[in-house]
This record gives sequence, C-alpha cells and structure tokens, in this order.
Amino acid sequence: MLKKLLKKDDRKMAELNRELRSYIAQIEALRVEIANIDVLVSEYRTTITTLKNLKGLGAGKEILLPVGRIAQAGAKLEDVNKIVINIGSGISVELPFDEAVQQIEKEITVLLVLREALEKAMVKLYAKVEELTERIREHGHSEVSQDTGEENESKEEGEEK
Repeated sequence: MLKKLLKKDDRKMAELNRELRSYIAQIEALRVEIANIDVLVSEYRTTITTLKNLKGLGAGKEILLPVGRIAQAGAKLEDVNKIVINIGSGISVELPFDEAVQQIEKEITVLLVLREALEKAMVKLYAKVEELTERIREHGHSEVSQDTGEENESKEEGEEK
C-alpha cells in the first residue's frame, strides 16, 4: 500500500515537472521570437534613417555602395524620390519616397503589436510557472510530512513491541 502511494506521488511529481519544463520551453521560444522581432524593427528603422539621409543628399551625389561585408563600390545617386521595397514573397514594388517610408513604418507597427502579444503570452506563462512551482513545493512538503508521519508510526510500533 505504501509503495503504491509512493509510486503515485512520484508519478504526480514527474508530471508536474514535465509540465514545468514545457512552460519554460514555451517561454524560451517566445523570448527568441521577441528577439527576432527586435532585430527586424531595428533593421527597418535603420532603413528609414538611411533612406531619409540619402534623400537629404539629393540626386547627383557620389556615394559608396556596400557590396558584401568587405567591399564598396562608387555610385551616383540618381532619383531618390522612387524607392523599390520588398512587399513579401520576393515581390518588390517601386513606390514614391513618402509611401515607401510609410509602408516600412506600417511593418514596424505590425511587428510591435505582435511583440506586445508575445510579451503578454510570456507573462501568462510566467504566472503558470509560479503557480506550478508552488504546487511542486507543496507536493514536496506533503511527501516529507507523510514520510515523517510514517517514520514516527514505525518507531511507535517498534517501541510497543
């Protein structure tokens, strides 16, 4: 009977630990996604800044155009009022400068909304982790109490004999 109770308690503790590991893995996956979103937002903001800087230079200016990580080629700005941007699935479209910047800003807004939703999901998971950790602690304390009670009963039985 005692062994069955212990096995049941062990199974319950193992199940609680599996559930806890699952929540922690989900939190880590959300952290990775949030980090990816942060990188994209940063890149998009850098793109907007660069486009505005190029427009400020105006047509006819000589610039160095990065070609890979270690090389640059000289180029001359022609028309900075038309910008070609990727709109998804490898499709690019030419837009007037202001529209292109607005399109990129919309993408940033969408990403920030998604980031906020992921943060809220992470907060909920942290609450579940706390709740589950408390349940594991309580379960561990109840096992200790049961073990102590059984040891006392064994001692009392031994003293009676």
